[in-house]
Order: sequence, then structure tokens, then C-alpha cells
Amino acid sequence: MDLLIPTLSPRQTFEDNMRPAQLLLRVHRLLDANDVILTEGEIVDSLRKITHAAADEDLMLVYNEIFLGLVRERAQMPRSTLRQATLCHLLRQAVVASCTALETYLPALLRTNLPVMIRAKDRDFVPRDDATVMKYLEDLKFSLDDVLRLLSDQNAPDFIANRVLGLISFNYLSSRKGIHVVGALLGLAKPWDEIAAHLDRDKKELMTTLDDTFKRRNDIVHRADRSQSDPGGEPQEISYAWAKHAVDTMEHICLALDELTSAQAAQLRALIPVE
Repeated sequence: MDLLIPTLSPRQTFEDNMRPAQLLLRVHRLLDANDVILTEGEIVDSLRKITHAAADEDLMLVYNEIFLGLVRERAQMPRSTLRQATLCHLLRQAVVASCTALETYLPALLRTNLPVMIRAKDRDFVPRDDATVMKYLEDLKFSLDDVLRLLSDQNAPDFIANRVLGLISFNYLSSRKGIHVVGALLGLAKPWDEIAAHLDRDKKELMTTLDDTFKRRNDIVHRADRSQSDPGGEPQEISYAWAKHAVDTMEHICLALDELTSAQAAQLRALIPVE
């Protein structure tokens, strides 16, 4: 008997895409030796014997409270590679990966749950009193053929959902407005208020951190982390604490949104008549 392989849930898709960001942060933490790298001494001599390294082979020992690593000459990794000025690129790429995870997650969340909203709420699935959502969907058009098809199509909710997703693919969701639009379309009356309450965090702080993270992602991708106001200047400094806070906040926002919208979808599924 053939086994059916379930498709990934939006949450699993997000977590899979967020994992590289978390990995980059962990690798940075492992290699962070505060620019103190041993190339000689008793410990290096002991490891030289254990690894049977030649007396003239260059060895580097990265040593901190959580990691002990020996870099051999054949790795072709100069000492400068392990300095803070170079390792900070891991932090920058963690920020980029976290933004990509969110941008992948939001369409997946809509693709899974929007048809449920349409089937349960019919024409009321669009919050018409929400100016942000209505502005976002103002380019959504249906031809006469589309309307005639919808009159008799049992799969009309999927057709409409796909049209909305097609429109969204041309619009960026990487902003506080994108989070708001997705949450509102999936049944949250005040998405950011509900996300903040769910996390017991300040709404403005969450939105500011998300905006700052995407702004920094754009600086990294388009200007090698130079500020938009000074594209010819030096790259901006980035710390492990800042990058981890940005990545963690991105993850917390998405997980809160997932839990809130999943609860909404579960309630609405119970209201859909079984055909």
C-alpha cells in the first residue's frame, strides 16, 4: 500500500526556513573567541601530538567556554577569518535568513487557511471596515467569466483564495502591514494587538523590531550593510545580541500568528457543513 506523505504545514515550513538563521547564530557563538586564538603553547603542543600534525604545520586553537576547536593548515583558513570583523557576517546572514523565513511563511499560511475562511464566512471573509486590507486588495479584479464560473463552482473558495494569493505574490508582505493583512484575512480583528497580547510584549516594540530587521536586511542585501543614508560609508556594526534579538522576535511573531490563526481556522472548520 502506498503511503501518503503529508504536505508541510505553514508552521513547519517556517521552522525549516528559520533553522539556518538559528544555526548561523550558534556557529557565531561557537567561533567567538574574542579575537584570542592560540597558535602555540602547551595545549597546542598537546593537540599537535594527538593529531599527529607535523612540527612545521600551522595550527590554530579556537577556545572559549563552550567550544574547543583545532583548525589545521590544510583548512586554508587564515586567522583573520575567525576575527570578529569577519564573523559578524554570520550575524548578517542570520538576519537575512530570518526575513526570508517570514516571507515564505505568510503566503503558506494564507494558502492553507484562507479557503477555510471563505467557506465559513462566504462574502464576509474580507474585513471591509479594515482600510489597510482594502487598500492591499484594491487591485484584485474578477472578470465576467470569473464571476459566472464562481456561481456554479463548488471550489469557488479555492479559486478566490488563489486569486488573492496571486495578487499578494506581487506585493511585499515583509512589513508590519503585511502581518496585519494576513492576520486580518484569517480572522484576527486587531492582528498586532492580539499578537502582542499573546506574547505579553509591547506592540510598538514588536512592530519596530520587525521593521528594523527588514530595513537591516535590505541594507545587507543591497548595500553590503551600508546605511541607505550613507551607501558609500563603512558597513554598520552588528552585535550578536542585536542579531539574536531580531531573529528571536521574528520567530516569536510568526509563532504567535500561527497559534492565533490556527485557533481561528479550527473554530471555523467546525461551522462548515459537511457535504
